Amino acid sequence: MLETIFTLLTVCFLGRMSPGPDMMLLIHHAGCGGHSEKRGLFCGSPAVYGCVLGVCLGLTFHVSLSVLGLALVLKSNPLIYNILRYAGAVYLIYIGYRCFTDNGGIELESSAECATGAGFMKGFKDGLFCNLLNPKVTLFILSIFMQLIGPDAGLGEKAIYGSVILLEALFGWGLFVLFLNTSVMQRIYCDYVGVINKVTGVILFMLGGLIFFG
Repeated sequence: MLETIFTLLTVCFLGRMSPGPDMMLLIHHAGCGGHSEKRGLFCGSPAVYGCVLGVCLGLTFHVSLSVLGLALVLKSNPLIYNILRYAGAVYLIYIGYRCFTDNGGIELESSAECATGAGFMKGFKDGLFCNLLNPKVTLFILSIFMQLIGPDAGLGEKAIYGSVILLEALFGWGLFVLFLNTSVMQRIYCDYVGVINKVTGVILFMLGGLIFFG
């Protein structure tokens, strides 16, 4: 079991660190804390921490589908898969457009939304729906279960492996956010907030288009 867990952690780490919608959202929301007077690893934007929790909650849904075997239904039903795929693509395109047209909006979020807690809920919603509406995450988790765990594993064993996946995501994205909250990264946000917004918006828009037409 320990060997499988180690392999599972390695595969999930490599898959998570590949640039994708979740990472782009975290980079965007991390900039909300770029203008805070308080500096330090844990003084970043509430929105980015909300985004981490939203992503992990969405991932919990995908993992639960695989643990219970329902992911096979999604894989074998093109209609359900395509509905989720198109909905997720449209949401990514919407977020990409919002980021691209956010003319210095990160600073406004820092002073207004982040101070009141609204930024946390906004980040949570973005992270949750971005991950939840991406059926490719379900297929990725399903492929891990089929190749590394096997169909003969009991429900309890699958639940343990599923918990490992969730803890790795929570811990890994948490470390990534701490990196984004370093003083060097925050200075970059302060100096290039407009460019970061537009680049992030373009990437999310392109990812949404690839999912929609792919």
